[in-house]
Amino acid sequence: MSKYLYGASVQGIQEFIFATNKLQEIVGASEIVKSVANEFEKISGYKNNDSRILLNAAGNIKAVFDTRQSCEKVVLEFEKMVQQKAYGITISQAVVKFDGDVKNFINELEKRLKTQRNKPTLPLDISINLMKLNPSTAKPLININSDKATFSKLEAYKSIENKENTNLQKLSNEKNKIAVIHVDGNNLGQLIPNLNMPLSEFSQKLDSATKEAFKIAKGAKKLREVILGGDDVTVICNANDALSFTKEFLYNFEEETKKILGKDKKLTACAGIAYSNEKYPFHYAVNLAETLCAAAKKHSKNINKELSPSSLMFHNIQSSNFQSWDKFVKDELTIKNEQKTIRCDFGPYYLNEPNQALIDKLQVVANSYKCNGNPMARLRNWMSQLYKSNTMAINLLQRINEVTEQSGKWNKTIMDENLKNLYSNLSSEKLIISKDGLEKTPIYDIHQLHSVTDNQGVI
Repeated sequence: MSKYLYGASVQGIQEFIFATNKLQEIVGASEIVKSVANEFEKISGYKNNDSRILLNAAGNIKAVFDTRQSCEKVVLEFEKMVQQKAYGITISQAVVKFDGDVKNFINELEKRLKTQRNKPTLPLDISINLMKLNPSTAKPLININSDKATFSKLEAYKSIENKENTNLQKLSNEKNKIAVIHVDGNNLGQLIPNLNMPLSEFSQKLDSATKEAFKIAKGAKKLREVILGGDDVTVICNANDALSFTKEFLYNFEEETKKILGKDKKLTACAGIAYSNEKYPFHYAVNLAETLCAAAKKHSKNINKELSPSSLMFHNIQSSNFQSWDKFVKDELTIKNEQKTIRCDFGPYYLNEPNQALIDKLQVVANSYKCNGNPMARLRNWMSQLYKSNTMAINLLQRINEVTEQSGKWNKTIMDENLKNLYSNLSSEKLIISKDGLEKTPIYDIHQLHSVTDNQGVI
């Protein structure tokens, strides 16, 4: 007898959550998105541990229905129920009728969901010309202060306010810098058809593994999860803690998923970190973090398509206007002079991959350049000189090394060893090397880490 594979995907989660820079509203929106799982259970009559629920986390739902009637009921009612609770987001739904092993039909469901996502929907809080609008969101007001979406977010925040351990007003560091981190798992689509356990069991274990990896990595760090479920994580973080948290999460994620798949198997993940001023629009920072994550994924996939290694990329947003990552690379990360074109995006940085720049080695180099007597200020001048003349930049670098070594405050031998460990052929005399078919330097990335972190501890 045929069954029905149902899928739902909440669209516009990031826009809904990060439509504001007010952290109370962001947290409230995050709680509303979490409650989508409960709404599905209500409308379907399933419990969270029901084996027919294959996935129910982070706004993504997959479930099996035994009859057409039960599936139709959810299709007709679930979207309306969610939209009435979370104004500003929409639901894409798709159904696949199937016989046999449900794992063989997941990819077909994803294709249909992708098609549905491309169809326009009409929001429930649409405005007409007679309505007064909230100047912050351009949505129609329901009272003197807020529109429907803002009101619901604040109400959701109030319900958990006393439970929050994080002081949401003090996430930024002394330089008023924060980081938005986005993490996404690798190669799940390839893994699912070959699972040796029911998909529902795997989904629950993966969700638990992600949350445990987050819990261990968080420790006492100043951060707040916004999305945490399945293999999807979005975090707002103190800029001082962003790199170390992300490295620890990627490591813990691999270790926790080994417990699911066995010691010889694991899941990996990639991450993007967008550093910005605390007043910079969150939704732009999230967009960049997702783009950086995608760029890291692409680089990792080129190394191993079957099991892409864990990696991350980061960028410090310094311009006032939002740009795409490609435009950032073109405008801010490419140096051209009469002889060379040098790229400053040295990443991705890997958790543990031979012949690639590693996160922990980057941390060692970055912290070395924080020591007393370091030449970092002079190296910023060297990078400026690169725009003018390659020959003059070479001469300046030689002079920087001479002056630094003569000062007696800088151990050049140790620094050269650290640079070599970061990437072969790097040294104090050779800060531009061939990588990924391009001429690249890591100095810009090191400068970024220095500029976004304060003097509280190490990078």
